Amino acid sequence: MIEVENAIIDAIHRKIQEIYGENIGDIQLDEPPSLELGDYSTNISFRLARILRKPPKVIAEELGEVLKSENIPYVSDVRAVNGYINFFLDYRMYSRDGIDRILKERENFGKGKKKGKKVILEHTSANPNGPLHIGHGRNAIIGDSLGRILEFIGYDVETHYYVNDMGRQEAVVVFGLERFEIDRDKKPDHAIGEIYIKANRLLEENPQLEKEIGKIMKEYEESLEGKENSPIVEKFQWAVNYALEGIRKTLDNLNIEHDIFVWESEYVRNGMVKEVIRRLMKTGKVIKEDVYKLDLSDFGIEKKLVLMRLDGTTLYSTRDIAYHLDKMSRCDIGINVLGADHKLTANIVNVSLKLLNSKTPKVIFYEFISLPEGSMSTRRGRFVSLDELFEEARKRATEEVKRRGIAKDEKEIKEIGHKIAVGAVRYNIVRVSPEKPMVFKWEEALDFEKVGCPVIQYAHARCCRILEHVREMDKVEDRDPKELFNYEMKDQEKVLIKTLLKFPKILEISGESLKPQTLAHYMLDVAQRFNSFYGNCPILKEKNEDILYSRLKVVESTKIVIENGLGLLGIECPGKM
Repeated sequence: MIEVENAIIDAIHRKIQEIYGENIGDIQLDEPPSLELGDYSTNISFRLARILRKPPKVIAEELGEVLKSENIPYVSDVRAVNGYINFFLDYRMYSRDGIDRILKERENFGKGKKKGKKVILEHTSANPNGPLHIGHGRNAIIGDSLGRILEFIGYDVETHYYVNDMGRQEAVVVFGLERFEIDRDKKPDHAIGEIYIKANRLLEENPQLEKEIGKIMKEYEESLEGKENSPIVEKFQWAVNYALEGIRKTLDNLNIEHDIFVWESEYVRNGMVKEVIRRLMKTGKVIKEDVYKLDLSDFGIEKKLVLMRLDGTTLYSTRDIAYHLDKMSRCDIGINVLGADHKLTANIVNVSLKLLNSKTPKVIFYEFISLPEGSMSTRRGRFVSLDELFEEARKRATEEVKRRGIAKDEKEIKEIGHKIAVGAVRYNIVRVSPEKPMVFKWEEALDFEKVGCPVIQYAHARCCRILEHVREMDKVEDRDPKELFNYEMKDQEKVLIKTLLKFPKILEISGESLKPQTLAHYMLDVAQRFNSFYGNCPILKEKNEDILYSRLKVVESTKIVIENGLGLLGIECPGKM
């Protein structure tokens, strides 16, 4: 981005120091509601008034006058209005340089320099005992979008799926596979989920069978410690891998990939879990009741952490600490995406890591997507799978493609429908702040007019159509960028250009604050500003070729920013809508 804002802030700091001998600290710039009031504004005079005991209006006039002569890059005028200092851009120069940069950098526009820091980002990590539900989908979409953004702005990102293969839930699956035939015609994760549901029903009807689950868990852990694979290890591995085969297909449909699948059992196999328990025992925070427990009451956590069961088997919590200890030793920054119901567990893990002198991960907590069917439960089979959600999105998107006559060829209809469906699901989920509960609404997800991803994809398709039409006309010659924007620009094109040039800053904010929704909101803003530009600034009907060429470059720049931005949200542009 052309660093206009930084240049303005630096100039204000410098002049305040020169005139008043004050270091005022952070200065924020606001954007006035209309271009008539300027492009940027600051209320710094009101803060100075308390220090200098002078009216804000007087201070604003004094500062505004000296800032006029500062030759701030791309600033054409500075005005004091009612105590505020307003800055006006030289849009001809600003637009020439800014649009030229977008067109030169293209797919690299907004890309940050290498930061030399490694990030390990863990997301999804659903138990491999059935298909992903839409709550898992929110986790995966937030995590994948954030990973893409962080990598683009310069971090070395490694994404993890932590595979919980050792808990009671997976033991129930193994128990069920010994008693029920798996349906090979079903998608693998759904078939495993069916076995899990049947096994749980059997256990509810026959409580005495519960001890079988304990035996399976103990045998599996003891076999892992024996280093060599035994029949029970092979059963667990087959069940987990079979479920993951289906889960990967679900994620692939939504353009989501993980770099590494880390198995929980590896930390038992390599002895790290026992090492963690040994080290925690030395912290002075362990008490002995029926078993050894870690007392974290000094940290405001009343729940005690059981380090090991009476039968000698380990717990998920200690295995999770071992994984995090290993993970945090391999990165500069760790990030976890977790459901809001994991807050206590995450707090226990982080406190335990501090006791072990380890770095702790940052955590993004998300609320669940509410459903009319009630709470989701894999055990009882009462949930909406991510597959069902996506298939319904694909069906509705394909019907809309046919209704609008977007394509005639059946293959093309399916391809466009698929891309619209991915955009509908991913965008509608990522645009909502994770800490807010959400209801997935079809009328918003597939909205072509106001708030859905199709609005953004349609703006991109309109850019493609305009540029294709110009190529067919073959009448606009290429011009030197310095010749652009030599006319009285309309407000709508000024606003669009200014919005496009915010892209690098938006990415930096979105990544550093771990808020992919910031980018999502910005993308809709780009589409809406483009639509306003398209409706108010003639392009193909423009007779003046200087204006036509300039506006075509704005269209091309919009196309680039939408492609880059949606790509970082894991969404493709159909190019035709």
